[in-house]
Amino acid sequence: MDTISLLLDRLTAARNWTNSLLADIDESRWFDPPGRNLGHVAWQVGHLAASQIVLIHMRCSGKQFADCAPGEYQKLFARGSTPVADAAAYPTIPVIRAFFDRMHAECLGMISQMPASELDKPAGADPHPMFANKAGAIGMAAMHESFHAGQIALIRRLQGKAALR
Repeated sequence: MDTISLLLDRLTAARNWTNSLLADIDESRWFDPPGRNLGHVAWQVGHLAASQIVLIHMRCSGKQFADCAPGEYQKLFARGSTPVADAAAYPTIPVIRAFFDRMHAECLGMISQMPASELDKPAGADPHPMFANKAGAIGMAAMHESFHAGQIALIRRLQGKAALR
């Protein structure tokens, strides 16, 4: 398997796992905080989409956040944002879910068209402690999603749902 295929596989596997965790969480519970200032399901989903913008669109293709999503999404979901339990502070769940799905599809499409020679090039101008090149940024997106899927799994358990695996 070539590197591009491996990265696409990891992103897809992480997203499939996240979607399996989301499948039985009632939308009426998406804004229930698992604890004070902790990310509820709606924030987790929006945050994963925002992180794909930062890690893949920005670091791998030089786009700006506003090229990919409304500017307020950065304040609501990006690194450093503070989740709030008020659903009125966020877009609706269908809008958040569409953002989540669209960013993933766009990233997969962009990566699948990326020449393998791009993967070794630096990922953005500012250094990141976990990676140096575009392959690392893409791999980090999959790893980051898996981390947040774990948080969603915990939220499911706190809501009384059985573990999936």
